[in-house]
Amino acid sequence: MPHQETATYKAMLDATRQTFENMAFVEVTEQSEELAFESPTHATWVSILIHDPLQGEVRIALPSALLTNMTADMFGIEIEEVSESQHQDIIAEMLNTLAGLFMTNLIPEDQTYQLGLPEHGEGPVPENEENAIVWNLQIEGEPLLIVANGNGFSAYNN
Repeated sequence: MPHQETATYKAMLDATRQTFENMAFVEVTEQSEELAFESPTHATWVSILIHDPLQGEVRIALPSALLTNMTADMFGIEIEEVSESQHQDIIAEMLNTLAGLFMTNLIPEDQTYQLGLPEHGEGPVPENEENAIVWNLQIEGEPLLIVANGNGFSAYNN
């Protein structure tokens, strides 16, 4: 089965579109080729651990300039006024929301899940695990990379 037809892929794509469209008022589209950030030092990424019912990690990465623009729009301020703490708050809240929607879409309705706290990073995006599921997406022509690391995600690919 092609990667894009799995339940896990569809659950994350739906969660991502819903999160970014509802929170940042931007459209998320699929991208056919693998993402490459022009300058890895200008990427912002954040990850969150999933503790239950499976163990794994979800990470999002996007160009810092795109995050700054979305943050300014969400706070209704000028780009120059965006602070580092606002940057981090927005991307952490977006990942927390995205991960919650992803798990809600993925697991049965009667099952609960437990998430960790978002952890920030800047610069080169960490390497993916061998069995990682990768979503190559874009927002307004800019790359949005989402990665799910962990063996448990494949159990939901029926």
